[in-house]
Amino acid sequence: MILFLSELQKEHLSLLHRHSAQVLVDFCKLTLDYLNNGSNHKKNNIAAEKLDISVTCVQDLIHALAYLITEGCKHNLSESNFKSSLGIAGFSPEQQQVLVKLYNSKKSELSTALYQLQNKDPSYQDFLWRFEIQLASRNSQEEIRPMVTLNFIIATPKRVGQSEEDNNSIVSNKNDCMSPICVNSSIHDAKATSQCQNIINHMLLQCDLPNLLHLTNKLEEALKESKSQHVRKVQRSL
Repeated sequence: MILFLSELQKEHLSLLHRHSAQVLVDFCKLTLDYLNNGSNHKKNNIAAEKLDISVTCVQDLIHALAYLITEGCKHNLSESNFKSSLGIAGFSPEQQQVLVKLYNSKKSELSTALYQLQNKDPSYQDFLWRFEIQLASRNSQEEIRPMVTLNFIIATPKRVGQSEEDNNSIVSNKNDCMSPICVNSSIHDAKATSQCQNIINHMLLQCDLPNLLHLTNKLEEALKESKSQHVRKVQRSL
């Protein structure tokens, strides 16, 4: 896969084509600082004064570089594909080496942060079970059947940049599937999203032994299917 930038993004990046690789290195540092901590007006003003350009041009350039790096991480581009994308964007071989080095060094970190920003689906955390059986009853004439109580512990990521009260209100409204996810522009907030910041829900399920056996068989079939050649081809294509 190759990334194709818009003409406006290419225009913003064209400023780097007229300067040395060291200027690109400096802008890579500004871009990483922007991704981690948000816009830094003081550093942007210093860069604008050094290059004798407007602060708006500096900001547009940083945004274009950030888009280039994050899109590469989002699509998990190989080094060769990312380098080809840089060539199409107009970067020289020397500048390509600088950006590829940056991409390889930050790819894992940025991919994890982007996943945390985008991930909003519940995920499995733990599982508890209890075997229950009624030993005796004077009122019931039916056959005593053992039951199994299952407790699935599910974690739903909090929406980055919102308070816990906002997140709780979103989880309680299960029918509201159209609520847009709200995130801060800073990846620093995504890095702070850890397991302790998840919303924990308990899904209780009670079933008898025949149904439990049926559920076990279906899960084993799904696990076997997930290892099939067809599913692996789909995973590779995604």
